[in-house]
Parts: sequence; structure tokens; C-alpha cells
Amino acid sequence: MLPSLAVFHDKQFQCIALSHSSTILGTNLFMPILSVFLQYKGFSETQIGLIIGVTAASALFIRPWVGLSVDTKGSRWAILIGQVLFFLSTTGYLLASQFMSFFILRLLFGIGLAFYGTGAVTFASSIGQKEIKTNAIAMYTLITMLGLGISMGVSQIAFDAFGFDALIIVSLVLIILAFGVMKLTAKTTLPRARGKRAPFLAVLKSPVITATTISQFAAGFSFSALFTFIPLASLAENIHFYSLYFISFAVLVIGSRFFVQQLNDTLGLQGTIIYSSLAMLISTMLLFIGITPLVLIIAGGLFGIGFGAVFPTLVLLIVKKTPENSRGTALSILTASSDIGNALSAAILGVVAEHLGYGVLFGAIAITILLSIYGFYAICGRKAA
Repeated sequence: MLPSLAVFHDKQFQCIALSHSSTILGTNLFMPILSVFLQYKGFSETQIGLIIGVTAASALFIRPWVGLSVDTKGSRWAILIGQVLFFLSTTGYLLASQFMSFFILRLLFGIGLAFYGTGAVTFASSIGQKEIKTNAIAMYTLITMLGLGISMGVSQIAFDAFGFDALIIVSLVLIILAFGVMKLTAKTTLPRARGKRAPFLAVLKSPVITATTISQFAAGFSFSALFTFIPLASLAENIHFYSLYFISFAVLVIGSRFFVQQLNDTLGLQGTIIYSSLAMLISTMLLFIGITPLVLIIAGGLFGIGFGAVFPTLVLLIVKKTPENSRGTALSILTASSDIGNALSAAILGVVAEHLGYGVLFGAIAITILLSIYGFYAICGRKAA
């Protein structure tokens, strides 16, 4: 058996693996087509951006508190609360019809994301020690990318065949399964590290946290914008099978997890982050030049490689550089930076798309990624991982 797979013998990891895979599938199954569904409802790009962007904005405000609480109380409770909020917000799609109802549902989903996202990654990072811990994080991120890739790949096909309500019902079943696994089989694990936990501001000011925050902000900013507006931009060019982008992304985001460790060994953690960000930059520049079916395939694949490698590497860098009794706080800051990027990109770029066009939108994304690469490299890109 491969050493990295040995972690599946751990009962706690078995719980988070099954629960997390089901949660990721359930919460992302309808995301690639949500913007198209909202456009069918008659909403403008600006309104769509506000609806999708409020998710990250609501998550941002409570992530710091959740991170501090996870450091002292463990992470299982946060996972369960997040899954309950996912279920409630997803159920609402079966009834919502007006702008404000969708806005509130996405806000509630964002609160659930703050609880679940912080709790799940901290739960995985607390399993075992040294090599086992590293493998747990690697397999956790693989599961994340598998769930994300599968959901992105099948979303439009399922939507076209069965409709939006069918996707919502499947999502609810998956979320219920995830909650049941975590509630009935997982144990509460309190942080093992002793000593005084570092204050939030002290963690925030760490150079490693600053650098990873910049990189994750750009990843979140670009991911939210692209997955919100790629379908609309493709339809504007009379390309109706926009899932070419999502399917290519799905294949490469999953595939990236099988060689990211080799990249880390060869380039170092910082080097992998920089080159992964460059792949996302090139992907976005291709979209800026013009959208064709071939461009969708190439751009989706490049973005999948970059996005699939950058997140697990950022998590590993934080785990390596942060004391365990402050790890929940550090990881909450990392995920909060993604929230900020998600919220700003969807809300601001919705206005850009409506009034200036999709070319300007893709250009703004490319500039954001380029600045993040420079910022990360300026802070810690020269240092050995």
C-alpha cells in the first residue's frame, strides 16, 4: 500500500473522508449552473454577482471567531453546524423566486461555509503526527478536489437532463449523509498542543500568513469570478456547452493532486505556489484574448492544474510553519482571505461584466493574480520551504 493511503486506516480520517466528500459534492453540484439559472430568472449580471458574492461576505465576518473556538473546543461541532446551515440554505432554493430570497439563502450558506470550512480542514490537520498528519492533509485535499471536480464536471449535463430542482434534491441527500457520518461516527478531538495560544492579531501579522493570504485571496477572487461568469460569457459567444471549461477543470484539478507532492519536493512549497499561480494567470489571459471551445478546454485545464496545486500547498505551508494551538486561527485566516476574494470578485465584477463587458472582467482577474504572485514572492518566495 502507498504510504499516503495508510491514513485511511485511521477511523477519524475515515469519518472526515466520507463526510467531506459527500459535503463537497452536495454543496457544489449546482454551483456551475447557478448563474445561468439566475439569469433565466431574469436577474442582471450585477444582481447575480451580489447574490453569489454575499456568500463569502457573510462567511468572512465570523471565520475569526470560529477559528479561535476551534482552537479551544475542537472542530467537530463546527462541522455539524455548517452542515445544518448547508441543508437549510439549499432547501430554500426549492421555494425562492425573488432577488432578496436568493440573497438571504446565499448569506445563510456563507455562514455555514465559515463553520464547515474552518472545522473540516482543522479536523483533518489534527489527525496523527508528522508523516501521518501530512498524509491526512494530502488526502483531505485530494478528496476536496475530487468532489469539486466531479460536481463541476456533471453539473450542466445533469441540469440540462433533469432540471434545477433535481440537482437540489440530490444535493440535500448528500448533505444529510455527510451530517449523519460526522454525527454518528466521528469523535470530538481537542487540540493536543499545550501552551498559550497566540493572539489573533499576532497570527495575522506572521509573514507566512500574510503571504499565503495574498495568494489564497487571488485564488478565491479568480475562482468565484470565473465560475460565475464563464457560463454567461460563453453563452454571449453562442457557445452553449460551456461545461467544456468545467470538465477540463475537473479532470486537471483531480489530476493535479497526484503530482503536487512531486512539485513540492522539486520546487519547494513556495515555488509550487508561485508556478501554480502562473498557470492560473495564463489560463485567464487566454480567456481575455477570446473565448472559443478550444480556449475553454485549455483555460479550464490550466486553471484546474493551478487551483488544484495551490490550495493544498498553502495548507501544508501553514501547518508546517504554525504551532498546533494556533492552527485553527491560521487556517481560518487563510479561508477568510478566499472569502474576501470571492465576495469582492462576484460583486464588483458583476458590475464590470454588465457595463464594460467580459473582456475587461477577465483582464481584471489576470491583473489580480499577477499582483498576488509579486506579493507572495516579495514576502517569502525566496525562502526555502
